[in-house]
Amino acid sequence: MRKTNFLSAIAAGTMVFAGSAAADNLGAMIDELNDSLEASGAGLAVGMVEWITEAESEEMGQTILFKDTGNKQLGFDFVPGDPRRGGRTNITYIMDAVDVTADATDEFAAIDNAMQTWEDAKCSDIPITDLGDVNADEGFVQWFFGFGGNSDINAPIVNGWDIAHDGFLPGNFFLAFGGSPNILGVAFTIIFPGTDIDNNGVGDAAYREIYYNDAFNWVDNPNDGPGDGLIDLESVALHEAGHGLSQGHFGNAAIINSNGRIRISPNAVMNAGYIFAEQDLQGNDRGGHCSNWANWPNN
Repeated sequence: MRKTNFLSAIAAGTMVFAGSAAADNLGAMIDELNDSLEASGAGLAVGMVEWITEAESEEMGQTILFKDTGNKQLGFDFVPGDPRRGGRTNITYIMDAVDVTADATDEFAAIDNAMQTWEDAKCSDIPITDLGDVNADEGFVQWFFGFGGNSDINAPIVNGWDIAHDGFLPGNFFLAFGGSPNILGVAFTIIFPGTDIDNNGVGDAAYREIYYNDAFNWVDNPNDGPGDGLIDLESVALHEAGHGLSQGHFGNAAIINSNGRIRISPNAVMNAGYIFAEQDLQGNDRGGHCSNWANWPNN
């Protein structure tokens, strides 16, 4: 259950949040949180959330915007050399070694492989740096909703990571933030609200938190297909890492009346629903990635 009253040291001051029982949906809760963060002078806010679902559930993933950028753009990008992020021009990531899955899947290898796949995209020379496994329970968003984590929203800024794979959480977490039991993974974008210091028409991302649903049976199987009750972790991690690298959902979905199944086309890692494993980037994935990163760090 979401925390309804808390005190947290945020930035230079102390944030006081008094939750309301009326805040019964994700938008209301996050707006309330962001109001408190703004009042505290934290300098950060939750900007958007994107999730992927198991498509056989006949649900599709969503993208929800909480904070506009002041220029009506719906995306947020990292700024190369951003002094608020230490002036670095590489993208860093960590993995939470506390919230691990009980499945036999080697989750750390699967996530590392997913990050490496994006780094290997030929159109981009962006360096993606693995800062290793963190033996502490990280994640501000999971803390806010009462599932462990870290109450300090600035911890990733202080520690120098841009993408935090914050581990596997119980299915109830994905209901607590207003989602669905069919969510496989979710990415929260934490932003520097109201800023666009590189004048690229897109708001400035501070970091991203990624969570995976431990209610599913995770495997390492590049040939996983529909109907077996299993989910290939590397495929979902590749999708969520795409969100971590500022890429949105792609493709259209249709329900086939003859069998009730969802068909997604064209096929892409960044489809909003998972039907079968996809551990390789497709043309549209590469196109989206190249548009974001081909000129880094000069964009």
